[in-house]
Amino acid sequence: MRAPSRTDSTASSTEEVFHQHIAASSTEQNAQFAERRDKMLSLIAQSRAILDDLSVVESAVDQTMIGSQSIGQQGAFDSQVLTQALPPPTHQTNSVPVRAMPTAYSAHSAESRAAEGLPPLTVLGISDASDGLSTTTGDIETHVLSTKMADAKHYLDRLLVRIADTRSRVLVTGDLNGGKSTFVNALLRRQVVPDDQQPCTALFAEVVDASQNNDVEQVHGIPDASKYNRDDPFTYTPFSIDILREVVEDNEPGYEMLKVYCRDTRPNEVSVLHNGIVDVSLIDSPGLNIDSMKTTSLMAQQEEIDVIVFLVNAENHFTLSGREFLQNAGREKAYIFIVVNRFDQIRRKDRCKREILTQIKDISPLTYNHADQLVHFVAAKYMLEKSPPAEWKESFTCLEDNLRSFILEKRSRSKLNPAKMYLKNLLGDLSTLCTYNHTLNTFRIAEISAQLSETAPAHERMLRIKEQFLDDATRTIDETANRAHAFARDQLSNFLESVETYVEQDVEWGGILGMWTYARELRNAVYRHAAVRLRRCEDFAVKSSVGCVKNIEAMAASCMETPPVVDMAVVTTAFEDGSSEAGRAAAMSMFVPLELGDFFDFVDKVEICREYLPSLGMVLGGVLGYHGVTRGIWRGDATMVKGKTAFLGLSLAGVGLFLYSLSDMRNVVDRKVLGKIKTHLVSAGLVDANSERIAKGTRRVLRLAIWEFQNQFQRVLIDSQVKRQGLVESRTSAEMNKDEFRAIGARVGTLRKIVEDVDLD
Repeated sequence: MRAPSRTDSTASSTEEVFHQHIAASSTEQNAQFAERRDKMLSLIAQSRAILDDLSVVESAVDQTMIGSQSIGQQGAFDSQVLTQALPPPTHQTNSVPVRAMPTAYSAHSAESRAAEGLPPLTVLGISDASDGLSTTTGDIETHVLSTKMADAKHYLDRLLVRIADTRSRVLVTGDLNGGKSTFVNALLRRQVVPDDQQPCTALFAEVVDASQNNDVEQVHGIPDASKYNRDDPFTYTPFSIDILREVVEDNEPGYEMLKVYCRDTRPNEVSVLHNGIVDVSLIDSPGLNIDSMKTTSLMAQQEEIDVIVFLVNAENHFTLSGREFLQNAGREKAYIFIVVNRFDQIRRKDRCKREILTQIKDISPLTYNHADQLVHFVAAKYMLEKSPPAEWKESFTCLEDNLRSFILEKRSRSKLNPAKMYLKNLLGDLSTLCTYNHTLNTFRIAEISAQLSETAPAHERMLRIKEQFLDDATRTIDETANRAHAFARDQLSNFLESVETYVEQDVEWGGILGMWTYARELRNAVYRHAAVRLRRCEDFAVKSSVGCVKNIEAMAASCMETPPVVDMAVVTTAFEDGSSEAGRAAAMSMFVPLELGDFFDFVDKVEICREYLPSLGMVLGGVLGYHGVTRGIWRGDATMVKGKTAFLGLSLAGVGLFLYSLSDMRNVVDRKVLGKIKTHLVSAGLVDANSERIAKGTRRVLRLAIWEFQNQFQRVLIDSQVKRQGLVESRTSAEMNKDEFRAIGARVGTLRKIVEDVDLD
């Protein structure tokens, strides 16, 4: 055996030092990655807590009107977000409500004013093109925003799992027939996933190292990826790699995904799949088309994908579906590996490179800025040959080195940068939401305060009406009825006290022979004047009642757009039954007898006759004495002759007294008849009864009118009070929400700065 030479010893020592250096470097990188990972996990958890404090108000829109949208399926944001006044939140117990606003603002709305100058949303935005909401209502957009914020919470939860996981998952995707399966096989340096001139892969195939399956090469057909568990054979169907092509082409069992466990026999230093540092899986996806576009987008952004490798056919460049996918994926992943395959088919390679790089610059600027590491022009098919052409071997090896470096040595960028970018976008959206909602609540507070100030005078007048007239309706009614009662009593009392002055000119005296007719006409005249007085009292009561109601109506009209309507006919026809004089006379008949004999009974006749019978007796006595004197004269009686003179004087006196009695008969009848009527009316309660009747009628109609008005007014007042109370509560809620959004906005701003300062290079 040859003894080791100095040269061999030196080489061995150098190699050992190199491996030690590599190990030390890996240890340092792992420590840095762990520190950055823990910091990013903390930032994700804090962002999740903010989302918990910002809950979206669920709209009453039918859930079938709009489906659940995923993060990454949205385009540019064209609308803003507003808050809805709800009970104030308490940190960690309640949530601050936000809801989406229609994209079309009114010219001078608070929403449009609050939205001025705000940046668009990137994660939580609503895109008319992608969401099919070209004409939407606020409620529909609210539902969309609710879905997006819920998706953001779930996405952060998945980020926590993904970052905590030491594995790295690489998604290989691209347009149809772009050579994706060939590229995966080239990385493995063996034929594993089926490839063909025609597109074969119609489902996702995840290729992982066999060491994760007890070093057994096998394929697991998975019907439900969410339930897959390698230790549970009921969640998959195992089969050999040898029949993978048939399974992929037919997929008769309807697998959702394939898990391919295979070996990479190359050393760890050059292998991507089996590197000794991080477990890597390669996911071969279906080509981008109408059917699988959304599925691939979901896979790229919502699953635990760390790196995206996008295959471009050098002959076709970027298709429309490819552009859209990269734009969506670029919202979270700033750096995307772009592999231009089949570059060997291009004759004018420089021109092709320029055109593709120009397209990349428009689609993903950050990828373009690192094109030397991220954009590669290769011919993957040659790497499956034993001796590939040197040119294409070199280009593919360069790609592998950069991909391996990006996955392993730059794990902070490949694994943590997507989370950092997503947090920046999400926190930027939340900052916009908080700013918008804070401003909008400020406008709402001002608008509500203006409404309260504008409606306050009318509301206060309504309260005064309620206090003055309606709270004590009985008092209002009694005041009017008492005035009518006092007026009626005064009028009727004055009438009875001075009735002679009212009737003496109305009835003509027809002499002694017509005194009975005179008495009846005198009584009727009293009735007529009494009826006039009663009518005057009733009119006064009606006028007072109408005035009372009109006064209340006028006050109500001054503070109400549509004041209550009162049926005034109820008031104006209060005494309709006594509107005519005949009717009032009939009404008085219950107090004063209608038969004249009731006024001139036997005693009255004797008293009347006694006033004039003495004079009549003196006249008769004079006549009888005259006959006696005549007889005496004829007989020659001297005594009779002497009395002749006395007889003549007595006769003249009797005639005078008789004539005087006749002349005073009218006064006697007036005094007796009017006195009898007055006494009877007073004793029958004409004044009291009619005063009470009028007062009661006034109360009755006012109760009907005022209580009807009161019921209508009370409803309007209650509506006004409810509206004002709602405005006050809305203002209070807006004030609290404004403060809460300011506080949350401050938290978002602080967290956003910390995220931006995280160095992943």
